[in-house]
Amino acid sequence: MRAPFASTRHHTATLPGLRVWAWLALLAALCWLLATGLAAVFDAGPPSPATRHFVQAELLTRPAGSFGEPARLLNPADVAGPWSPVSLPLSWPRTQGPDDDAGEPLPQVTWLQVRLDGLHAATPGTGVQTATPPGSGGLMLYLPRWQTLGRIAVYGDDQLLYRSLGDVVWTAFNFPLWVPLDADGTLPPPAMLRIRIDSLPGAGGGLSSIWVGPAQDLAPRYRLRSLLQTGVADVLGMAALGLGAFALAVWLLRRRERTYLLFALFTLLWVLRGLRYHVGLEPLPIPSAWFGWMTINSGNALLVTWYVFVSTLVPTAPRWPTRVLLALLVASSIVTLPLVADHEWIAALAPLAYLVTIGAGVPANILMAWAAWRHGGREGIVAASIGLLHVPVAVHDWMMQNFMVDAEHLYAWPLSTVARLAMFIYVILSRYVGAVDEAEQANARLTHRLGEREAELAESYERLRAVQQRQMLTRERQRLMQDIHDGMGSQLMSALKVAESGQLSEARMAIVLRECIEDLKLTVDSLEPVEADLLLLLATLRYRLTPRLQGSGLKLRWEVSDLPAIDWLDPRGALHVLRILQEAISHILQHAGATELRVATGEADGGVFVTLDDNGQSVARAEPGAHVAATAGVRGKGLSNMARRAQAVGGQVGWEAIDGGTRFRLWLPLQRHADEPIC
Repeated sequence: MRAPFASTRHHTATLPGLRVWAWLALLAALCWLLATGLAAVFDAGPPSPATRHFVQAELLTRPAGSFGEPARLLNPADVAGPWSPVSLPLSWPRTQGPDDDAGEPLPQVTWLQVRLDGLHAATPGTGVQTATPPGSGGLMLYLPRWQTLGRIAVYGDDQLLYRSLGDVVWTAFNFPLWVPLDADGTLPPPAMLRIRIDSLPGAGGGLSSIWVGPAQDLAPRYRLRSLLQTGVADVLGMAALGLGAFALAVWLLRRRERTYLLFALFTLLWVLRGLRYHVGLEPLPIPSAWFGWMTINSGNALLVTWYVFVSTLVPTAPRWPTRVLLALLVASSIVTLPLVADHEWIAALAPLAYLVTIGAGVPANILMAWAAWRHGGREGIVAASIGLLHVPVAVHDWMMQNFMVDAEHLYAWPLSTVARLAMFIYVILSRYVGAVDEAEQANARLTHRLGEREAELAESYERLRAVQQRQMLTRERQRLMQDIHDGMGSQLMSALKVAESGQLSEARMAIVLRECIEDLKLTVDSLEPVEADLLLLLATLRYRLTPRLQGSGLKLRWEVSDLPAIDWLDPRGALHVLRILQEAISHILQHAGATELRVATGEADGGVFVTLDDNGQSVARAEPGAHVAATAGVRGKGLSNMARRAQAVGGQVGWEAIDGGTRFRLWLPLQRHADEPIC
């Protein structure tokens, strides 16, 4: 059982595996550069002469009796006290703050002040307020980041210039601060800038370095920081939601494709988890406690979803970590449930919850990577490697959350999770492309097999047609032989016997030969295509018999009318019809003694008929209206042949006496059954 695994391991460790590792290293380096270095490098660039970058400030920290709104005009007593110099960026860790008389922890107020003596805007503005995009004139305060559980206020010469309006817990920590200091150049700039940060008890906090200068100088830095901290993540979140909705629709149509459901769930959880980076400028639309419960547990649910997804790529991965992660998700959901804890307790538990997620995710990702490396394919190795590369990102962001890292850094999680989304998309695309390739190959195989079957059918058809042609030729030969034998051959044999006996005169010999020639001509005429047209057949008969009729002194009255097509009229049937009419006319010439012959046609009883009326005496020797049917084997050989031929084509023949003569009638059906061959 080890041989297949050994083969798979060898495959994953070959050159394609090395290329995958190189691609992952490049992707990780790029994400890390964007997440932690690009904005910092840009902010560290030399400012213009009119811009100041403050990396030193004065600090004043004191407990607050209450957590209220900042005053519009600063009371000098609020900032009285010993100020101490500090370096920026600045952070203070989470601690158990000072207590009041009842032993309850108190909120903390942190003041930072810098002097702006001699600083002014480079060019006057046009009265544009802070709601407009940055870039116009005026003196601006640009703060890349501030973070705490609380609020921030900015004072210029003891006058309130800005205060945050968002939630106390879920602040706008990921939005750069952009505050006008001189009303867009219409007022003199302040000489003293003070920043007040109110924090919940023991919450800790952090503050980046401070930039003050003309808007046109600071706007590029502000735009780049906003793009990296919120803009890119916003665009990616909207795109992910759209892709997730599409994947969910595909899954609803194809329930067996679980990857689409996992992708839709992952995108939804990713957007919910990332909301904490994009709120705080305005009050939350839902209670703070429920918002915290949603964002904390969506991160844990993301880990479960990712592990289940990678498990689909690595079938040999252990399943028990999934149950452990689910248990942690359930426990975290219960502990942070707003019905059990308030929003401050949830905010205090957030770092611990994230730490538990990291602690559970590290061994889970290691187990998955080990299983993928041993028994998984390339997709499993890539997915597991992405999970491992996400661990240092999670640790970095957790340290930023707990103010252990410089506040100038960026939260890398919103950007680094793109690698997981890309892996999902890659797997879905590979499945889709694989399905399309498989369908194309199946179509190609089907086309090839269809071509083979068509060739076989064509070959079989050609063989069958050759057989049918041989059979048709054989039948035609037999028919012609039979017709010649029964008609011309019989007459010649009779004439030969009479001639041998010396009783055949030259005139009689001429008549016999003429009849034989006419019979041969009729046989040849039956081979001509008549296209189911009985009138054309009758015209051919008239052409052949007119000389004979004229030689006998028999006047012909041709009174035929249009007839419907007879679909079964082929050469064999045409010969039967010609023989019947020839025999009837010969009978009239030889036995009726008539001087006039009338040929007419009509339609009756689902068929057509041909009548031969003469003014002589023939078969029917009865009163007018008497009918004599011709049946095989009765009333002479000629009459029986006529009856036999009529039965062969499904028709009927008969004679009847009419006023002043005799009428012969041939009736033919318009259609015949397919299983009723012409004899």
